[in-house]
Amino acid sequence: MYRVINIIGLVVLLVSCSSMESIKFEKQYRSPERFEKNIKEFEAQDSKNFPPSGAVVVTGSSSVRMWHNRIKKDLEGLTIIPRGFGGSNMNDLLHYSDRIVLKYKPRAVVIYEGDNDTAQGIHPLQIKTKFLSLAAKLKKQNPNVRIYLITVKPSIKRLNIWDKAVATNKIYKELSEKDKNIYYIDTASALLDSGKPKKDIFIHDNLHLNKKGYDLWAEAVRKVLVPVESKYEK
Repeated sequence: MYRVINIIGLVVLLVSCSSMESIKFEKQYRSPERFEKNIKEFEAQDSKNFPPSGAVVVTGSSSVRMWHNRIKKDLEGLTIIPRGFGGSNMNDLLHYSDRIVLKYKPRAVVIYEGDNDTAQGIHPLQIKTKFLSLAAKLKKQNPNVRIYLITVKPSIKRLNIWDKAVATNKIYKELSEKDKNIYYIDTASALLDSGKPKKDIFIHDNLHLNKKGYDLWAEAVRKVLVPVESKYEK
């Protein structure tokens, strides 16, 4: 019996080590320095008109950047600081968080990352680790900061890795269930039809949203964000 238990224990250990190795050797994040020009553009804007403290920073990848032209109208009633940049990922956001998030001393931060992470072969648990580091920085500045995680969106172009996005979204949901100041914003459901991305919500690249897509996206974000943040609006 002792020998059997030992064998079982060895199998469990080997499986655990194998899982850890698969995560350890996942593709590593690219250097965030490729976005230095974009960050300097934000800083140039700030030098002319610095945003107010205590606002809501909305940041993330190109899906946020392409939302800039209508985001304040979509989230009307809230003081929004839009800071989406390029094809960023969670590691890029962590790297530049001092310069495009923390400097504004926000009361809340809305994040859309994970889309490019999964496309680059980054493991969902790596995304979680980077987010937790980012959350720790935000909470160090403001222990009561509210963080809103927007789900990774489905898209026709990246349908082959949708399972990785689903795993990432599951992690986001679990994080929100463990921390009262982390909110889960499910935009993915509104963009799906019978489990597949709707065909009429993307621009020509089948990745980024068109007007109809952003109408659905914005409504899903607004439904979660505005009822909470309107109470803190000055």
